[in-house]
Amino acid sequence: MNKDLIQYLKDFLIKNDINGLIINSTNEFLVEYNLLEHNSRYYVTDFTGSTGDVLFTNDKIYLFADTRYHEQASNQIDPDIIDLIKMPLDKSYIQALEECIPSFFKLGVIAKKTPKRFYDTLSKHLHEKNSSIKLLNTDPVIEYNKEAVKPINYNVFSIDKSISGMSSDEKFQNIKEYAGDKFNILVTSLDDVAYLTNLRSYSFDYASVFPAKAIINQDGVKIYSDCDLPYIGEKYSVHPLSEFENDVRQIEKSNIFIDDVQLTINDYKLINPSNKIMQSHLKLFKTIKNNCEINHLQKCFERSDNALRIVYDMLSSDKLYSEYDYYEALIKSLKDNGALSLSFKPIVASGTNSSIVHYSYPSKEKMVKDGDFLLIDYGGYYEGGYATDTTRTFIKGTPTQEQKIAYTTVLKAFLNAYYNEYPKKSSYFDIDKIARETINKSIEKEYAFSHSTGHGVGINVHENPPRVSSSPASKTKIMENSVFSIEPGVYKEGWGGVRLENTVFASYNEGKIHMNSFSHFPFEIQLVDISLLNDYEKYYYMKWQAGACI
Repeated sequence: MNKDLIQYLKDFLIKNDINGLIINSTNEFLVEYNLLEHNSRYYVTDFTGSTGDVLFTNDKIYLFADTRYHEQASNQIDPDIIDLIKMPLDKSYIQALEECIPSFFKLGVIAKKTPKRFYDTLSKHLHEKNSSIKLLNTDPVIEYNKEAVKPINYNVFSIDKSISGMSSDEKFQNIKEYAGDKFNILVTSLDDVAYLTNLRSYSFDYASVFPAKAIINQDGVKIYSDCDLPYIGEKYSVHPLSEFENDVRQIEKSNIFIDDVQLTINDYKLINPSNKIMQSHLKLFKTIKNNCEINHLQKCFERSDNALRIVYDMLSSDKLYSEYDYYEALIKSLKDNGALSLSFKPIVASGTNSSIVHYSYPSKEKMVKDGDFLLIDYGGYYEGGYATDTTRTFIKGTPTQEQKIAYTTVLKAFLNAYYNEYPKKSSYFDIDKIARETINKSIEKEYAFSHSTGHGVGINVHENPPRVSSSPASKTKIMENSVFSIEPGVYKEGWGGVRLENTVFASYNEGKIHMNSFSHFPFEIQLVDISLLNDYEKYYYMKWQAGACI
């Protein structure tokens, strides 16, 4: 941590007449996987997680971490300088943030890095305690570190219609039918732009997108980007990114559709008050995959499954390998099996490290020894720019009974959530409920199921919607051909953890919803205690193993 930066930020508070400042992990496109040199929060805390912001005040620095990052954040920050706020599953970031802000407090937020919905909700909470928000035009952390923030040269390419299933012009026509006669849709999500254009790029780590925004109206789609883009379609035109703000200001007396989770408050304030603002549901178009996309994902996961075989070879060897050896071998195997990029940084965690849900730095010194769990969470991008995401937990040597109980408990949770026949009115919340209830009644409370049961998967490895969790946001009907993960897990700090993840798609059949897994990698036989499975679970465990790829 740079002490000069800390003093610079304290001076910034005084200069701008504010008591505190939110320091973001994201960039102006609100991406999840931001490069560390572009990540303001990283410069202040040394924490490398993909999410989690900071509240910086004159006398306190608060880092907010969700349950996935409690252990990692604890290991990476200086506790003498940073106050780590460990948010439980049932507490939102805004709730935790509000608890740290006193009355009569002036809070600075970066307008280009703050979603409108977040801004509106936080403003309401702060108003109730006589506090307020001041919008800031620049990020002082990036200004201070501007020499370290290097531009990226993006290589953007088109994906074939045999993968996307629809041309860009066909997608525009579908959206036009949905939106009506006179409309404008503001698109600021990079995933949505990639979907609209059928364009991808692997120039940004752990993503297949490129920096761009769009405005859709009844005449066509304007794409705003400074990248060199290939031909998109007859209804698409390309403009410099700098023109986006002015073009938004020029829209008058129209229905403007926005996604207030993805639109920054800076972009929202560009909208002329003569317009009627409505919530956009554009992201649902990419949530529901067509048959070509489903077929492509099946081929991607087949290659991804094949890549994981290297772990079996290394675990069965008499030679001991480090976490880093497995990490390097897995990345090479992914690329040997056709992956063009990684959909996220693989998690390779052994022994006690497997309790760290998003363990980020596989060690060259930590050898995987007899009796160690080895948790592998990995994924890749292939020629279509769609992510894969799978997790398996292995064992080196002979497991203990405690390890078998933990593993079998997670297996039970997956089997029950996956093979259940859901009525058509069921929600993603129901999937989470089944997995969570199975774990709660099968293992002692010292083991935590400290994350949601799943998330959407698509152009982004964490696509939203859908969300498979215990939050109210998950109480939405399961959509046919939506793609998401089912990934129950249990973790005990200082002991280890187990996670089993399969990415699936939902299908309707005879009034029921069924799950269909893209991955067919087997479960670890040595870790399964058959006596802990009921007859239903035994049947479906054997059915899975019989259809496994190895």
